[in-house]
Amino acid sequence: MIEVDGLVKYYGDFKVLHGLTFTVEVGKVCGFLGPNGSGKSTTMDILAGLLGPSSGTAKVCGFDVVTQSKDVKANVGYLPDNPPLHKEMIVEDFVDYVGKLRGLGSSQRKESVNRVLEECDVEDVRHRVIGNLSKGYRQRVALCSALVHQPKVLVLDEPTEGLDPNQIVHIRNLIRKLALERTVILSSHILSEVQATCEQVIIINQGAIAATTSLVGGESAAKPFVFRFSEKFSDAKSWLKNQSFVSGVEELKGAQSAVVVDFKEDFWGVGRDKALADVNAQLVGAGLPVSEIREHQTGLESLFFDVIKSQASSAETTAAAAN
Repeated sequence: MIEVDGLVKYYGDFKVLHGLTFTVEVGKVCGFLGPNGSGKSTTMDILAGLLGPSSGTAKVCGFDVVTQSKDVKANVGYLPDNPPLHKEMIVEDFVDYVGKLRGLGSSQRKESVNRVLEECDVEDVRHRVIGNLSKGYRQRVALCSALVHQPKVLVLDEPTEGLDPNQIVHIRNLIRKLALERTVILSSHILSEVQATCEQVIIINQGAIAATTSLVGGESAAKPFVFRFSEKFSDAKSWLKNQSFVSGVEELKGAQSAVVVDFKEDFWGVGRDKALADVNAQLVGAGLPVSEIREHQTGLESLFFDVIKSQASSAETTAAAAN
């Protein structure tokens, strides 16, 4: 478990964290979401026992990050945004070296190295030089080094930063697998990655918690879509409401001649692109011209942008009043 209460951090006179308070339960994957410079990495460093708070408390597995930092480090596997890999070393030797630094004995270390290489799907490159690997593989090797001492908590700072789409999917699936036996908190500014991976989300902006939310079931294929019509809007709306594969139709607020359409789960069975192409063809065939089809920005995306926009407006109002 991770418990944070009133966490404040100053760098000189600059206040980076403004009294963060949150909890991450055992076995949960929590996304720490926010724009660049919002305080995510500073919070990660504190939770990993690498940086002390100016005030407030942070506990990991019941251990205080300040007074019991050795116990915190023993229970935390930390993946920073720029993992400190020795690129001239062989993968297996590097992970063994990290295990030795963690205080693992020879026999325990050998068993643990074999386990994490298999767990992180890097057995096929265990005898290769780290510097010759792709960035996706290097990220997995870094995860091995974070897991070699069998931590109960994983702290991952921007784990998919700079990876290509295939590598992102692989790391995402790996995090889900690792989370089955651990508590995971990961920071990101990529909405889709948090949406796809996390059950709990904390949105941080300008060093303060702006919102918290839960994600049930992670990423879903059955997302609502916006349909906009160039004419015959009422007829098009009625047509959509009468289709057996549609579960709901609502006019899009603040938009003209557009509706948000929810589809039933079995509608997506043929694949998203084909399903949408089929319904578009049916609408055109019914003489109902569609001018736009796009995914509706809901849930986490909507909450994130609303929060950031609201805070920016508040800051502008405060600055104007001060002047």
